[in-house]
Amino acid sequence: MTTRGKITFKDFYETEWLPRYVTGGTGRTRKVPSEGTVTGTKGIFRLHLLPLFGKYSLNWLNENPNFVVTELTILSEQYANIKIVKSYMGQLFEIAEVAGFIEFDRISKPLKFIAAPKKERLEKGRVAEGLALTANELLAWIDAVKADLDHGKWCERDYVLFMVTMQLGDRKSESYGLDWQHVDLENGFIYVTQALKSRKLGPTKGRKETKIQISDEFVDLLATWKDHQADELASVGITGLTGAQLVFTAPDSQGHMNRPLHADFLNNKLKYVKKNRHPDLAHLNPHKLRHTYATLALEGGASMKTISEALTHSDEATTRVYVNTPNVVGLTMNDSFKRRLAEARAEEIAKEKAHELKRLGR
Repeated sequence: MTTRGKITFKDFYETEWLPRYVTGGTGRTRKVPSEGTVTGTKGIFRLHLLPLFGKYSLNWLNENPNFVVTELTILSEQYANIKIVKSYMGQLFEIAEVAGFIEFDRISKPLKFIAAPKKERLEKGRVAEGLALTANELLAWIDAVKADLDHGKWCERDYVLFMVTMQLGDRKSESYGLDWQHVDLENGFIYVTQALKSRKLGPTKGRKETKIQISDEFVDLLATWKDHQADELASVGITGLTGAQLVFTAPDSQGHMNRPLHADFLNNKLKYVKKNRHPDLAHLNPHKLRHTYATLALEGGASMKTISEALTHSDEATTRVYVNTPNVVGLTMNDSFKRRLAEARAEEIAKEKAHELKRLGR
């Protein structure tokens, strides 16, 4: 054991590992993490790793890997994302060895044998429930929120946010981070280049930039909302909007206007619609909406390659879970998605006509 290894886990994390991490000096990719990612990482240490190991010396932990494995195995029963916890634990001891605080890393290898039971239970539950809505279930949602909009029970901003997230198949953080300079209404394109995390703009996941062609109907929806948003903000004294104006904003908890959306904004809106106005609707959240977009596009005839590009996945293997120049997503993907919805709508109309004819005795 080394003398330097007498340092506590907490002190080593704060003075050695964290400064390296924020500059991209840990892990395999050696990329500088975004501010949002750093905040999330600090949270994992604060909530999980420091309470478990903070008071112990690196030497003692390194000489007692069974203790570390036991504690993390217990945590894995309660915390689904144990994979990232194991990753940070392994990185910390790897750096400790490289920096000469311990002679040999005895922690990283045993971590590989810790399973993820909580995550597996959640995944089984999601499979049982269904990762995506059927075409008919999504049509029911579209009809419900449109009816709410028409009757003044849902505001235009929330309706447009729902439609944008649904028709782009993007991550909610990317919808939240969309600004008007990246919406080309004249040529019919949306450029997904940034995401909003912790109410701050940063790169998209994987730092992908995607150019998405949109339909004339979609252009009209956004153009109308752009005019109405400007009028709404002008009514509270906010004028002179620039291209950096976010497409979707809301008042914050202190009543300040035109603020970036909270991370759970769309989740809460969807929960409210189902709980308070349309309890018969299928369960839906923004990520399930993304799964639904991919699944219905596949059913409508889109190729796995096209879907993978539209979802900005790094490979098709990731896309199958759902079912660098910028990726360019043409109308083929959206056409496939809308084709499947149109088929379901036609089936509904045919059933209604058949029922009516039967009622009339024809």
